[in-house]
Amino acid sequence: MPKLLIIDDQTLTIRALREALEEALSGSGTDISTIKINRTCSLTACSPSVREFYGSSAEFLSRAAGADILVVHKAPVTEKVFRKAENLKLVACARNNPVNVDLAAAARRGILVINAPGRASEATAELTVGLMLALARNIVQAGLLTGSAGPAAWDYNARIALEGIELKGKTAGIIGFGRVGREVAGRLKAFGMNILVYSTHTAPEEIIRLGARPATLEELLQKSDFVTLHPRLTEKNKNLIGEKQLNLMKRSAYLINTARGKLIDEKALYRVLREEKIRGAALDVLAEEPPAPDNPLLGLKNVLITPHLGGKTREVPVRAAGLLTADIKRFLAGEKPLNIVSSLPEPEA
Repeated sequence: MPKLLIIDDQTLTIRALREALEEALSGSGTDISTIKINRTCSLTACSPSVREFYGSSAEFLSRAAGADILVVHKAPVTEKVFRKAENLKLVACARNNPVNVDLAAAARRGILVINAPGRASEATAELTVGLMLALARNIVQAGLLTGSAGPAAWDYNARIALEGIELKGKTAGIIGFGRVGREVAGRLKAFGMNILVYSTHTAPEEIIRLGARPATLEELLQKSDFVTLHPRLTEKNKNLIGEKQLNLMKRSAYLINTARGKLIDEKALYRVLREEKIRGAALDVLAEEPPAPDNPLLGLKNVLITPHLGGKTREVPVRAAGLLTADIKRFLAGEKPLNIVSSLPEPEA
C-alpha cells in the first residue's frame, strides 16, 4: 500500500490539496496521512539548496521516514529529508518554482519532483495590471482621501490633485517573458498599449508573434512609461534594476514588481523615488518579507506596497491542487507525470 504524507503548512493551498487528494484517491488503497507544521516563514536557509520555506524539516522528519510520496507547499525538503525517507519515490510541490525542495539531492537519489506550473500566472498578471491602473489613476490615494475628508474630497482642487493618465497609447516595458510576462502582455494589448519586451530566453520572432517588440534592457527602460518585472530570481539577476538602470527611466515612468524583491536594489530605488527621478512604483514583493519597520520605502508617498498578493486568489489553490492530484494519480497508475522538475527552471529574464 503506497504511503502518501501531506506536510500541512496551514495554507489554503495545502488545504485544497488535501481535499482534492482524499477525494481523488478514495478507494485506491493509498494510505494518506497528514502532519501539521509551523507556518512561520523563514528567510534563513536550513540548507544551501532551499529557500522561501515555512517551518522546519525537523517537524516532520520522523514521519517522512516511511513515506513513498511527500506532498508539500512551502515546507523545506532538504537532503536530510531524503536521507531519512528511504522509501521516497515522489515529491509533489504545489508551486511553480519549487525552491523549497533540494532538487539536486532528489536527482542524486532518483526521486521524482513534480510541480504546479502556471498555478498563479493569471492571478499575478491581473494584480500587475491592477497595480498599473492604481498608479495611473491614483486610485489608492483617492480612496484614502474620501475616507478621511468625506464630502470635501469632491472639491475641485482636491480632485485635480488626483489627476491621472490613461494607459492607451503608452508604452509598457515587460522584463521577463515567461508565463506571467505573456499573460501581462495579452491584457495590456487590450488597453491599446505599445509593448516592449526584454527577454534572454525568448526568441525575437516569438515576441513579435505575440504582438510585442523585442528590445534591449536599456532601450526598454528609456522608452517605457511603465516597467514591469517578471523574471525568476537567480544569482545572476539579483539587483537587475539598480541605480544605473533606474536613472535610464523617464521621470514620468512607473516601476512595478510582482516577481521577486531582490530583482531591485531597494536602496537605489528609495533614492530615486525620494528624489522623484521616476514618478512612482508599485511593489508586491520586497527583498525582505515581512519588511523591517524602519524600511524607508514604507514611508514614501509615491510607492504602493502590497503584502505579496500575487498568488492570493481563490482560484490559485484549486488550480495547484488539480495539477498535482492529476500527476500523482498518473504516478500511482504507473504512468509518467506531466510536470516533472528535474532541475530548477530556466530564469525568465
